[in-house]
Amino acid sequence: MIGTPSSPGRLIDRTLTVLSEVFAADVVCIAEAIDDRLFVTATSGLPEDDPAFTTGWALGPTARRVINSGSAAARHGVPAEDLPPPLQDERGTSAAWIPLSGVGSEFAGDLLVLYRRGGDLFTPADLQVLLSMAYRMYSAVEARERGAAIERLAQAGPGLARHLDVGSLLEDAVLLLRELTGTDSTWILSVRDDLAEVAAAADVGEDTGKRWPIPAGELPGWPRLAAGEAYVGPGGANGDDPMLLVPVMRDGGVIAVLAAKGRRARSFGKSAVEVAQVLAAYLSVAISNGELYRRLKAREQELHRRASRDPLTGLANRMTAAQRIDETLASTPTGVVGLLFFDLDKFKAVNDRLGHEAGDELIQQVAQRLRKVVRPGDMLARFGGDEFVLLINGASDLTDLNDMGRRIQAALADEFPLRGERVEVTASIGAVLGRRGTATASAMLRDADAAMYAAKARGTGRLEVFDDEASHRSIDRLDLRSDLSEALEHGQLSVVYQPMVELKTNTIRSFEALARWRHPERGNVPPDEFIPLAEETGAIVAIGAWVLDQACRQLATWQREFPEAHLTMSVNISAVQLERGHGDLLDVIRSAGVDPADIWLEVTEHMDTAEDISTQVSALRDAGVHFALDDFGMSYSSLAYLQRFPVEGLKIDRAFVAAMNDDADNGRGIVRAITAVADSLSMKAFAEGIETQAQLDGLLDLGCGYGQGHLLSPPLTVERSTAALRAQRDRG
Repeated sequence: MIGTPSSPGRLIDRTLTVLSEVFAADVVCIAEAIDDRLFVTATSGLPEDDPAFTTGWALGPTARRVINSGSAAARHGVPAEDLPPPLQDERGTSAAWIPLSGVGSEFAGDLLVLYRRGGDLFTPADLQVLLSMAYRMYSAVEARERGAAIERLAQAGPGLARHLDVGSLLEDAVLLLRELTGTDSTWILSVRDDLAEVAAAADVGEDTGKRWPIPAGELPGWPRLAAGEAYVGPGGANGDDPMLLVPVMRDGGVIAVLAAKGRRARSFGKSAVEVAQVLAAYLSVAISNGELYRRLKAREQELHRRASRDPLTGLANRMTAAQRIDETLASTPTGVVGLLFFDLDKFKAVNDRLGHEAGDELIQQVAQRLRKVVRPGDMLARFGGDEFVLLINGASDLTDLNDMGRRIQAALADEFPLRGERVEVTASIGAVLGRRGTATASAMLRDADAAMYAAKARGTGRLEVFDDEASHRSIDRLDLRSDLSEALEHGQLSVVYQPMVELKTNTIRSFEALARWRHPERGNVPPDEFIPLAEETGAIVAIGAWVLDQACRQLATWQREFPEAHLTMSVNISAVQLERGHGDLLDVIRSAGVDPADIWLEVTEHMDTAEDISTQVSALRDAGVHFALDDFGMSYSSLAYLQRFPVEGLKIDRAFVAAMNDDADNGRGIVRAITAVADSLSMKAFAEGIETQAQLDGLLDLGCGYGQGHLLSPPLTVERSTAALRAQRDRG
């Protein structure tokens, strides 16, 4: 019957029923000894709710002797101390106690016990039959417990892998470990940096946490654990308590340890170890999944932070500011929102004199002070450059705007320590009130920006509230944007040429083509005003192509008239001109009749483009077109840019050239470093903004080959440029 295919549980129940019938036993059960109690695990003859399953029976002297000796025993007229509670009042009861396995085995504490009322004594032959049955039932009991544990683990294991939080994962796993091993206390120890520490625990003593963390090497059986093997043996505070330790491995190392301690005689047998090892494997995967999720979540949060925050100051950025303004307009209880738009007066002078890195430091210091001004519910944002926005939630009237403006000026009143100097900073502030239902973020920002320019026109450190006049100025700027879109068509644009001179011989070797706009009503519009407008509107594509065409055609004319000069031409281009769909610059160059190798295209480190421009850049470079990096050194990205772009020339920014007069050692040192970079990378160095003889002499001393600036020549018309070339030829 025991060999008949069946589940272990059903097999044991059927066997106990048959034994009850064959031996006329009223109660047949399998019981497990734990301390001084016998707990029934399977039975025939007892109801399912009998306390024997939960509280057990007292371990009688005969049962204890059988467990210790591993030999079967039988008694007739069993004394009360050997009887279970249901049979305490019975007299003349016979009983047999049969060990399921020998002394020292995993199941040494399990007994097969039979009781029959008023019956004959169990004979030696009966005991032999029962011993044979017991030994065969041992395998069934073992299979039953292992099967139950594996089934429970199969149910719970996949759930562990779905945990996204490592903390809750370990809390569930430690409870499952206690359930699977049937022990009193279980832990999960984390192992990091050679230290073991309790990460989760179930039913442990009060003193457990006092000895942690400890060096991992002090754990019982650490050499076995480090090799990926389980340890069963003495452990605990006194070194005598039996313990089970199973390593959780990843990449050949121990990342955690499952630990259990219990009083049961067979808590840490072969089945328990195998199940704990399977749990450890599940846990390794689950911990890896949880840590991966944590890293992905942190990455997601970091990407969101980067997308919504200014990287230099940590303040809200332009996009976040616009969203927050619209949200506040929709939810403000007062129906009114205040907005201040301001920038730092004379910031450009600090940037030009001390460099962009110093300018960034100043922006960071300003942001730190402004944070102290912001009230709960307000929002401070950096809009870009030296521009900031402050949203005042709950503003009621213009008085609130003026009060906050004064607080900003007061915060900036003390000098800022910067690169060994004390720098004074004020702010020009534009203010506007927006009302719920009528205002929008874009309108408020536009109006506050217009008011800021009005404040700046009145002097430094001023605050201007948006009014009709500021509105007119804002509209005026919009008109200028509109006029620029038609400037090329109406012939208002022209090109002037600034000579690039070989410094050692004072010979014109090249020209830089520069766009100029003469407005029919406004007159000459400065390039630093209309070029940004052209980039904002996209007009830079058509304007840039036109300037390149004009410059190339003019170069072709000069090369025919002055072949001995070996002239080249430099043209500034915007990143958008290199994008697909915006024309082929190489076609423009070739159609003008010049050799592409005579053209230098000047790019900046701040060229931002949403598209990959490498295709057109490679085509231009393969054809012989040269690239020069304008304003070199004015950004953190200078050296990194040289790796990403096929640059052959570096243009030393005019701020560094000017600094040669202000601080000979520092200024010369920077220019020397740039020329050294150019030389080491086999590039040409060009100096911009040469205004004095001292600067020219210094550049010659440093070996800078080429330069331009008003000392050498201002930008010239075609006619004056041609005259300069003729004069140069006549001298030669």
